[in-house]
Amino acid sequence: MTERIAVRIVGLVWSKTRRSKVRSVAVVSIALHVALASAQDPPTQMKTYQMVFLRNGPNHAVRTLDAAKIQQAHLEHLAKLNRERINLLYGPFLDHADLRGIAVLDVESPEAATKLFADDPHVKTGNLVIEVKPWLGPKGWFNPPDDPPVPENLVLGFLMRGRGPSVSASEATEIQKGHLAYLDDLHKQNKLLVAGPFGEDSDWRGLVIYRVGSVDEAKQLTAGDPAVKADRLFIDARLWMTFKGILK
Repeated sequence: MTERIAVRIVGLVWSKTRRSKVRSVAVVSIALHVALASAQDPPTQMKTYQMVFLRNGPNHAVRTLDAAKIQQAHLEHLAKLNRERINLLYGPFLDHADLRGIAVLDVESPEAATKLFADDPHVKTGNLVIEVKPWLGPKGWFNPPDDPPVPENLVLGFLMRGRGPSVSASEATEIQKGHLAYLDDLHKQNKLLVAGPFGEDSDWRGLVIYRVGSVDEAKQLTAGDPAVKADRLFIDARLWMTFKGILK
């Protein structure tokens, strides 16, 4: 059975008249659609998750005698939410930057996600602070990790709003078609595992996760995307770890 991922991007379209330049804001979104080639299988549904960003908190540089205990309790908190099928996808970034990790929660609102992480030991001690963004992803896509859990290094990329020149509606349509075809090909090569948009109109447009060997390889793949070539998007790619089995 083959699967096809399509990520649709509708950008900002500028229309010009003799009297004024009118900014027509089309629906600025990235919409993931997974269609199964078999007509007997229903298309994959999309749903809104809450993505938790774990960042360095005010006490992140403070070293205490119970640091190892706090870290273990933090990991147990994440694993417990995963066993309860609330925390579906999670893991740390490996570049030791301000953004330490993410978690994708199957809850209704950012407030619900914030409440669940209020008891996280790293959050309670100020080692980490959280930010929550709604994120649209495929329903039923994330599996329990293998038992026993085995780490898997991947490359996670944030698709950010580009700074390219304005384009006509017809040019935007062609960029979109090329973008769809390009991501479809990456998925068929088993290099693109999942993609989806953030549910807010900001410079954070979407997320992609690649199964490749390095950040440079991910950037090289992204560089061929027509939307990136047109500077409608660019990628902030980082080494990231999750557990084998969660993403097939």
